[in-house]
Amino acid sequence: MKRLYLLPLLVLALAACSAQTQLVADVDVRSFVDAADLEGDLAVPGSIEVYVPDADGDLLTPDGGQLVDWLPVLDALSGFAVLVTVEVENTGSGALQVAAEFRLAPAADSGNIYDGAQDVRLAEGGFQLDPGASRTITLEAELAQGDAAMDLITDSGFRVGMNISATGSSTVHYRITGFRLQLKQRPFDLIPNG
Repeated sequence: MKRLYLLPLLVLALAACSAQTQLVADVDVRSFVDAADLEGDLAVPGSIEVYVPDADGDLLTPDGGQLVDWLPVLDALSGFAVLVTVEVENTGSGALQVAAEFRLAPAADSGNIYDGAQDVRLAEGGFQLDPGASRTITLEAELAQGDAAMDLITDSGFRVGMNISATGSSTVHYRITGFRLQLKQRPFDLIPNG
C-alpha cells in the first residue's frame, strides 16, 4: 500500500523538475578566511592597497587569493554570483579616496590574480571618505552561461579575491562584513549528451 502512495509522490517530484530548475550553493567565503584578514587598521601615507583573502602572509602584496576547488561539477555551472560588503571608516584627520574591486581567476593563476593576465575584474566601487566618516563599499556581480568569465571556472576550481585601496593622508579602519558566492547548477546539464 505504501508503494501506491510513493508512486504519485515520485511522479510529482519529477514533474516539478524541469530544464529550468536550478540548484544553488551559497558559500560564505568569510568562513574560510583568517579573522585577522577580515578587519584591520591602516596608515595611509599617500596610498596603500590591501589584498584579501591573503594567500602569502602579507596583506600588502598581491597573490593568488582564495582557491575554491572542493565543490563538485564546477565545470558545469549555469551561473555564478558574488556579493561583497566592506565597511570603511576614516579614523584620521585627512580626506581619503577609497576604492575596491573583486577579481575572478582560473585555479592555475596562483601567483597574482590582480595583474589582468588571466583574471577579470567583475565588480568595483569607490568614494571619497572625509575625516570621521564611514561608508560601505558593495561589490556585486552575476554571471550566466555564455559569459566569457564563466570560462575561468573549470573542474579544477577557480580563485577569488579583492583589493581595497586608499589614497590620501590619514588612517582607515576596514571590516569585511560580507563575502558570499553563489554557484548555480541545472541538474539536467549533468546528463551526458549521447
